Amino acid sequence: MTLLALVVLLTAGAQVALLLGFATLLLLRRERSAIGARGGEPGRRPLDDLAASRHWWRRAEAARRSGDVARLGDRELLNRLLDDPHPAVQSAATASLAPLVDARLVGMLLDRLPERPMAIRLQQFGLLRDALPLTAATLMERLTLDAPPRRLKSWIALVETLGSPELLARVAALHSHPEPLIRLSVARALRHYRHPEAEEMLLIALHDHDWRVRAVAARSLGRHGNVSAVPRLAAGLRDVRWWVRFRCGLALAQLGAAGRGALDDARRDVDRYAGEMATMIAGLSPDSVIELSEG
Repeated sequence: MTLLALVVLLTAGAQVALLLGFATLLLLRRERSAIGARGGEPGRRPLDDLAASRHWWRRAEAARRSGDVARLGDRELLNRLLDDPHPAVQSAATASLAPLVDARLVGMLLDRLPERPMAIRLQQFGLLRDALPLTAATLMERLTLDAPPRRLKSWIALVETLGSPELLARVAALHSHPEPLIRLSVARALRHYRHPEAEEMLLIALHDHDWRVRAVAARSLGRHGNVSAVPRLAAGLRDVRWWVRFRCGLALAQLGAAGRGALDDARRDVDRYAGEMATMIAGLSPDSVIELSEG
């Protein structure tokens, strides 16, 4: 194929793509006009056709306009779009919710959080944070030991994002939950709650039978910066799990002179693994300690 023929072929392809783009835009405009005209038909709700389309981008168009529909009372359609299998449709529906938030909607969003893709979950976290008074009141009713663990884990993650002291205090009460992943979530959230009660719960978590909980508790204690935790963290350098020893060492390095002193003592510990971990952590720069602690 000659260069000229290739140029002609590429030009023709670009023109075809442009024509297809115009045709698609015209089709969407006609669909919108038709939907608007049918909105007044008895027994027919606006956007039904778009919301039922097999093409996700048309359902996303319905989701973008669902806020106006919901103001007219079409909550059923809005709920269907929020539960659409395609994340783009869920995202568009979530973006239209801000003017419509009430206690009922907040409860529905909270109960379905675990089912959402992570990107949609984070988007809805932002929406729930903007409606904090409603969200806090609804969450307080749900943060109980008998709540479904899958939902409870998502709610604790939301509380960690919100940072409300009242909600964090309620989360602290879940520290003895029978599910290890819930205890882990509690220990992670409590790093944002600098309160004597939280520190007591974290010190208890340092002795949890699940090593993941012990590691997260050590990380949170390092974030709190209270030197009263030094003896317990120093004992954690002898833990049977490498990751727990690592987190305890990093936490000690964050606790000023007292923590550094404990690391220096541990370098001469009869426990070989404690000594090796203390030597490694003591050789890190302050910036490295901060970076690894946040990782």
